[in-house]
Amino acid sequence: MSREAPFPSVRNLTKGQSAILALKIASTLVCFWVLFRHIDVAELRRTLPGLVVPWALLAVLLLALQIPLIGLRWLQIAKVLGMRGNQMTIFWMSVAAGIGQFLGQILPVVAGDGARAWFLVHFGNDWRNAAMSVVIDRCVGIGLLLVFDVVILLLPSSFGIFGEDRDQIVVVLAVMIAAGVFCLLLGPRVGRALACWRQRQGRLIEKFFDSARTAVFGPRSAAILGAGCLIHMSTIAAVWLLGQAQGLALSLADAAMLFAVMVGVAVVPFTVGGWGLRELAMVSLFGNYGLTPERALVFSMYFGLANILASLPGALAWLGFLFAPSQQLPERDPQV
Repeated sequence: MSREAPFPSVRNLTKGQSAILALKIASTLVCFWVLFRHIDVAELRRTLPGLVVPWALLAVLLLALQIPLIGLRWLQIAKVLGMRGNQMTIFWMSVAAGIGQFLGQILPVVAGDGARAWFLVHFGNDWRNAAMSVVIDRCVGIGLLLVFDVVILLLPSSFGIFGEDRDQIVVVLAVMIAAGVFCLLLGPRVGRALACWRQRQGRLIEKFFDSARTAVFGPRSAAILGAGCLIHMSTIAAVWLLGQAQGLALSLADAAMLFAVMVGVAVVPFTVGGWGLRELAMVSLFGNYGLTPERALVFSMYFGLANILASLPGALAWLGFLFAPSQQLPERDPQV
């Protein structure tokens, strides 16, 4: 099998991609600059040492265990798209998911998703299906996050960060969820209509929405949605464990509220791995509601560091692909 495409690395970025990365790094630095103008550095230093390591290690372990769950969800979506090969197993999909998780922590999220798509292409699948599987997987994760956020906002929490605006936020999120479901149902029809005058683009849109609808409502939906729910639930548990590690008396509802803000903000692709923007949101929202600005900043940074530590298996896999001789890489079964 040909090995023409090198494994994605920072050196392979185009000028446009490099410019976007530089812009996101600049945005991250600006966010931290704004933060430290409103933070008491002396109080921050006193806050930093307060960490119970065993609780923190349990949080990292929970976050690391999400990698095979992501691999399972992505594998089921790839099967919905009819993708086949020897590497279409939970092990290899978890390896690729781990690489994506690591790159997504240190580079823009699209770098991690691009590496996952490359993995499938590298083992004989076409770019269109590979990219489609990653996009659908990402959309499923975001859609479930919106559902979780609605439920979380309805729970009683000691954090009164949204106050009277909570109901309006719930309505907005519910409308977004309804719009997503509507697109799933209507998308294939739009694709078929577009195919009348833009055949290639129309078929692509039709296949995307058909596959997405099958992933959410089809026979594999239990595994796909179940894995997605377990990922978010384990993140909430990890947030609670990080609270215990820092001596914070968090309820599960409080941990869920912190999860909704930190993960929700990290989805916005303005900074590298959500860094800076996540911390700014934490200090702005929680700095005067249950946490001091310094504790909110430290909590957010610990959460980010825990995610990086949990993604280190993906870093090892990335290095393995970068330096392994091409002839030693597993070959795709030509009969599949």
